[in-house]
Amino acid sequence: MADPKLIDDLAQRAGVSTADAEAVLEVLGTFAPDRVSELLRRSSPATAPAPTRYVFNALDVEALIEAARKHPLGVDFLLNGDLSAVAATFQAHAFTVDAAREHLRGQAR
Repeated sequence: MADPKLIDDLAQRAGVSTADAEAVLEVLGTFAPDRVSELLRRSSPATAPAPTRYVFNALDVEALIEAARKHPLGVDFLLNGDLSAVAATFQAHAFTVDAAREHLRGQAR
């Protein structure tokens, strides 16, 4: 059996119960025990990479606002359209759309 802390970490990362995480590891261990042992050693929370956070560039926000100004749907669509529709239309990350909305609303004050 793997270290309970590793099982908990795996379950949390995968969004499953600890019992499910342990069962999966057990089944995988029958096919490739050395590989599972290696993965368990490398997945220790101390060595796991920190989650990345999306960081947008201010130029991305300005470019999105400029694209909205030139687009037939306009800035109103950028401000009030469905987030996923706006992101898809302008091929922008949803966080960039949010930042552009905040920027435009800040200018309106």
